[in-house]
Amino acid sequence: MIIYYLLMVLPVVAVLSLLVYLPIFCINKKKHGKRPFVRHLVIYALIGVVLSILYATILIDGINITFHPGYHLLNLIPFVWVKETYEMGAARMVEQLLMNIVMLIPLGFILPIVFPSLRQWWKTGLCIMVFILCIEVFQYFIGRSADIDDLIMNTLGGLIGYAIMKLCNRCFGRKTWWKNICSMI
Repeated sequence: MIIYYLLMVLPVVAVLSLLVYLPIFCINKKKHGKRPFVRHLVIYALIGVVLSILYATILIDGINITFHPGYHLLNLIPFVWVKETYEMGAARMVEQLLMNIVMLIPLGFILPIVFPSLRQWWKTGLCIMVFILCIEVFQYFIGRSADIDDLIMNTLGGLIGYAIMKLCNRCFGRKTWWKNICSMI
């Protein structure tokens, strides 16, 4: 699955990210003048991360465009996986929970770098939680599962990414390259 993503999906995400970023680049250049290259790279990476998350959560298994799928799986009971492992088994359930955490670490890392207004943990966490909640609601209506545990684990992953960003800020905060990355848009 990882090889498929790297060879087939990543190039498409890279091109789509570039297409989304070009108008942003032009607007920012006109508004703010020349910015360090690494700052542009970070904004471009944010777009790629968001598109990758959307692919992994919505597009990977296809969309039932009819919005009248045969089933709707909705779990509103937190940590139900501790008692029930559904049909996938315990090992697969743990793998899925870990992937839900890992998938959002890059977003939690990059959001507060790109948007200085999100440089408090609770603001980053809230932003990620709302983003994932929208995805989970959408998944329910396209015939995929909507699960409170996904929301919890994704938010936890985002907060781990935020903690990594704060650690990097503490370690590299005085470095010019880090200041360029974290500069205002």
